[in-house]
Amino acid sequence: MKTYYLKIRDTFITDIKNRVKKHEYRLASPERMQVKVGDTFVLISNQNKENFVRTTIKGIKVYSSWNEALRENWEQDFKNIFSSLEGTLKECYKFYPKAEVDRYGIVVFEIEPLYIDYSKASVLLDTNIFIKRESSDNVSFEINNLFNWFDKKNVKKYLHKNTIEELKTHKDEKIKNTMLTKVASYDILPSFSAGKDDYFEYVVSQYSQDVNSKIDNALLLEVYNDNVGILLTDDGAILKKAKDLFIRDKVVTSAELLEYFEKAYPKNIEYKMLAVKLKRFDEVDINSAFFDSLREDYEGKKFDDWFKKKGNEKAYVFEDNENNLKGFLYLKIEDESENYTDIEPILTPKRRLKVGTFKIERTGFRLGERFLKIIFENAVQWEVDEVYVTLFESKRPEVTALKGIMEQWGFVKHGYKKSNGELVLVKDMKNYKETETPKFNYPILKKDRNHYFLPIYAKYHTDLFPDNILKNEDMHLYEDKLAHRYAIEKIYLTGAYNIKAKAGDVILIYRMSDGWYKNYSSVVTGMAIVQEVVKTKNVDECISICKDKSIFKEEDIRAVYSKYPTVLKILDYKPFTHKVTLDELRNCGIVDKYSGPRPFTFITKEQFDTIYKLGMEE
Repeated sequence: MKTYYLKIRDTFITDIKNRVKKHEYRLASPERMQVKVGDTFVLISNQNKENFVRTTIKGIKVYSSWNEALRENWEQDFKNIFSSLEGTLKECYKFYPKAEVDRYGIVVFEIEPLYIDYSKASVLLDTNIFIKRESSDNVSFEINNLFNWFDKKNVKKYLHKNTIEELKTHKDEKIKNTMLTKVASYDILPSFSAGKDDYFEYVVSQYSQDVNSKIDNALLLEVYNDNVGILLTDDGAILKKAKDLFIRDKVVTSAELLEYFEKAYPKNIEYKMLAVKLKRFDEVDINSAFFDSLREDYEGKKFDDWFKKKGNEKAYVFEDNENNLKGFLYLKIEDESENYTDIEPILTPKRRLKVGTFKIERTGFRLGERFLKIIFENAVQWEVDEVYVTLFESKRPEVTALKGIMEQWGFVKHGYKKSNGELVLVKDMKNYKETETPKFNYPILKKDRNHYFLPIYAKYHTDLFPDNILKNEDMHLYEDKLAHRYAIEKIYLTGAYNIKAKAGDVILIYRMSDGWYKNYSSVVTGMAIVQEVVKTKNVDECISICKDKSIFKEEDIRAVYSKYPTVLKILDYKPFTHKVTLDELRNCGIVDKYSGPRPFTFITKEQFDTIYKLGMEE
């Protein structure tokens, strides 16, 4: 297989990476007709050579004219650029002289971008990596942790035959003998000849030609020829050559690969408040009747086998007061190399959070919202583009109810799995939809939002926002399973008039101290999003809105309604890791030295940014 390097307009590269543009159009010259299925095109921006995409050739067709070549696929390939076949033809006519097109025709290459799944790719170890791993005098944090990941993911590791020759020349006799002894536990990479490559030879000829460089070039050639997935090295010269060869993504340092694993397989967020806890699969009773419906859906033993295979991984679990399992949530990260051919229409390459297993039983309080908040917070931490879930939409009432909840929170129908007919719901985590509610968009924030303070009395604060608990508070006071604690949607009753906060605006939760030293005990504890402001017509309407979302019981609402008839619906968003004190607010000039924040006090964008930065400090 050969590699060809072609210039391309910058605007096309993103579409190729996203599998929108699936064909590359070239003059069917003798040179281009040498290309074969399986060869590689490296398509490089003609504006910035740092921007490129590596593709494989899946099919080749030759047409006598531009019109014939474009007719079948122009809408798919150029839909983000041209609105008609005529417009596309007009632009393409500029590429080659008419006489050349009449003589040779146009060749259309069906292309597919090449992505590297580092967790599945075989690894060729550079000599310096091997020595760092095996020498007791050269311990490396990155290497040790990387090899732990290799073991977890069953990554195949190789040495090159030239590495053994290089080790034989090591000046330190003790290290040399130790290393040569340990070589026996590694596989030697099988090497397949691919013939001489002019571009490869040109690039490496620009560098030193000593013995070590030739050994480095031999390793580079293996990954260049796709004889191995990636080359792991911390050698600067090898990395520079890899960049010039447009294979820098296939030649990685130990720090880069470790960062990939830690980002691709991050730790789940652990919650100290409320009863949903993170547990290993092998700590959960697989024989619980809770899993019976899942066994029914997923072929019985296959579900049990899958569950046992996940033994060392973790899931979010909810158990009632009698330790009966009532909720289970397993999350999985998927990167751009994930295979989605079983989903129709196919999902385009993106970083996604898959809700692998999500089941809740009726509990009498808003457990579904608590699990959704966990999903969203993990998705934000892991910086995914989308979240998706598959489910049998009409098989049983609890699944239908779960589907309804998820649709309220922004999950939309994408399609179905071809293998078993499961519905696929997808949640966009990047784009705010102005026509939808803050609840539908949650946890994405509106760009043109305003910011306000919302003071809350200390006795109500943590009951309503348990994740915002202060370090000196007793978490055991909040162990009762109450609906308003588990809900994302919260209710605040106010008597304030002329409230300027609108849907999508952000409020900062300000816990007013109930003791001395208010300068330090009155604190901003987190953020929430305004869902809606409702000026209720009567107490019964107020009670109806507040059900399961307010800390107040019905009799309490009736008692205070005359003073607090306005309902503020808010969405619990984020607790601050550092509670921002009144003293800090005053020192930053955000509030007056002799007072504290008042309800719905406006905060400028600059003031908000200052508070947020302080609040997110570790």
